[in-house]
Amino acid sequence: MKNTDLIPEIANDMTPRKVKDSQTETHAIVHPDNTNALHNAFGGYLMGLMDVAACVVAFNHAGRKVNTISIDGVRFFRPATLGTILNIHASLNRAFNTSMEIGLKITETDPVNKCELPIAHGYFTFVAIGEDGRPTAVAPVEPETAEEKRRFDQALIRREARIALADKLK
Repeated sequence: MKNTDLIPEIANDMTPRKVKDSQTETHAIVHPDNTNALHNAFGGYLMGLMDVAACVVAFNHAGRKVNTISIDGVRFFRPATLGTILNIHASLNRAFNTSMEIGLKITETDPVNKCELPIAHGYFTFVAIGEDGRPTAVAPVEPETAEEKRRFDQALIRREARIALADKLK
């Protein structure tokens, strides 16, 4: 195993962790090769940015390799046009046994009003991967703020809905 495969002091510690300890924010720009004929960013491009940011959060929380297992509730609010600077915000909503739900939002900064305008949001679920290549346990997350607690509670509702749907489709 390589040194970059896991962070032992994190991966093997099941002490609850704060949401802020794994959050990330990154930025990107919409280039011509990321756009359709209307010069708006492809949805797949935006989802790719979200997946990378979610992966960083999941890795930061789990301290080991992680893998995307589902994407839920992706919604696009407005087009991201050519040249738009994107802000990608990613935060751990809840950790279950081996999986973690990460909430993401993409915004653009309105240079005139100095505010962030919504572009898209979604929920990505990742699983932590153990040294044997199988899912492995992750530490719980400890929400602190009212917003973090709301997101924590809602993550369970989404998980239960995913499980119920999977059961119905069997």
